[in-house]
Amino acid sequence: MGTTISFGIQKGGVGKTTTTAISSYLLADMGYRVLAVDFDSQGNLTGMLTQKNIYDFTEHTVLQALQEKDPVPYIHRVRDNLDILPAEDFLSILPRYIYREYKGKPTDLLRETLDVVKEEYDFILIDLPPNLGDHTINGLTASDYAVVMLQSEPFCYDALDRYLEFLAGAQANTNPDLVLAGILTTMLDARATIDSSILDQAKEDFEDLVFESVIRRRSRIKEFSIEGIQNRLKADRDALAPYQSFIKELIHRVKERQIQ
Repeated sequence: MGTTISFGIQKGGVGKTTTTAISSYLLADMGYRVLAVDFDSQGNLTGMLTQKNIYDFTEHTVLQALQEKDPVPYIHRVRDNLDILPAEDFLSILPRYIYREYKGKPTDLLRETLDVVKEEYDFILIDLPPNLGDHTINGLTASDYAVVMLQSEPFCYDALDRYLEFLAGAQANTNPDLVLAGILTTMLDARATIDSSILDQAKEDFEDLVFESVIRRRSRIKEFSIEGIQNRLKADRDALAPYQSFIKELIHRVKERQIQ
């Protein structure tokens, strides 16, 4: 049975998609069978992993998988050990479908859909959109673990408490088995004093919930979104190293929890 992990916070541009994409890539490289789920109608995870136009997947996306409660026909192979359930902007109509046509519990649709293939993968990683709406509650309800993103800047830090409250609401009402895997600091600018201050404050406020791994700003990471994730050059290895450290921490936390 696979482990489902979502990446989210209600703030855009904080590294959710990049982290989901690179984590999927690295887990697949380690030999794990991985399904990446693009649950953001912007489709950026789809574009980054497949290097295709998101509209190449029109009518063959996670939306159709949800409508049929069967993801199998809509899963796209990216590379060995790595598949994706793609998205494009029609995913934005999901709330209308849920409340007008879907007959089940609105928060359970993604979980029920992914359950069909959960045994086929070691990890299912969900890229959540930057909001606290139906997509996010479905994503958290489908997850075994949640990684909360913290861009080291004031607006994202201000959003952190509300997202954790939202996550607690999911635990109380729709998914009592959901575990907060931790808070991952991203896009840290080592030259900016405020970035370091926010990281220090997060560690003081949330202690061991904050991952030791920190994702710093690197131009090579931005280039991955255009060129695809690569691991050939020293610049690639340097860019991927913090994510490799994060993956090791994440796997340790997951295994530690499973033993308990």
